[in-house]
Amino acid sequence: MTKLCLLLLPLVFLVSYSFAEEEITISISPNANPVQKPIGHQISLVCSIKKTDSNGEKPGMIWKKHGGLDRTGNVEVKKLDDYTLGLIIRNSSVEDSGVYYCQAQVGSKVYMNKMDVIVFEDIVFRDKQLHFGQVLATASVNISCEVSAKKDSVITYWTRHGKQILEGGKHKFYSRGSILEIQNYQPEQDAGQYTCEVFHVSSGSSNTKTVTLGTTGEKNYVACQQMCNSFCTDVHNKVFTNN
Repeated sequence: MTKLCLLLLPLVFLVSYSFAEEEITISISPNANPVQKPIGHQISLVCSIKKTDSNGEKPGMIWKKHGGLDRTGNVEVKKLDDYTLGLIIRNSSVEDSGVYYCQAQVGSKVYMNKMDVIVFEDIVFRDKQLHFGQVLATASVNISCEVSAKKDSVITYWTRHGKQILEGGKHKFYSRGSILEIQNYQPEQDAGQYTCEVFHVSSGSSNTKTVTLGTTGEKNYVACQQMCNSFCTDVHNKVFTNN
């Protein structure tokens, strides 16, 4: 009988330990994870503790973030009651992005839950014009892809009919690449679609804008010319490759 009790003792201890681990449930609202908001928006997180036993011991609760909560000065922590701790990010910035941990301690046991917060730059183009129509030959044309974000925090990538536009010749860039100038505009060569894609480096946000130059006839002429050039190039390559 004594041996049987000794054998059952570790099992009883294991069951008691598992029960103790489940005494507390820690949750963070909103339920969606991650929380994603544009720059400048207010973000509110609420950490709640639910106890399954009748023990009256109150938990100690804190919010934590790698690098500290006060790096930007936008974060405020509020105790709502003994079992609820709120966190507010006012006028949020990209630097407020990260993983926020809610930690609770009861006695010697520590419980934790986390929430990912992503603050992104809302990329908005300042110039809404998407079609220039007829442009006089030899004129200089400026296409703007300036955005609401700071110029030094974005990268602008330009393409025309799927091919990257590089600076040189009749193409010049201004304002850190956000404005494309086409010099000595020739309708039979330069009409068509110009696309810019703007990337915000810190948050990973991006937006795309396509601007059309020229009349319908001019655009069709350029498109036909490109198709002919592409066809001739393919035929030329096949003939000389086979020979």
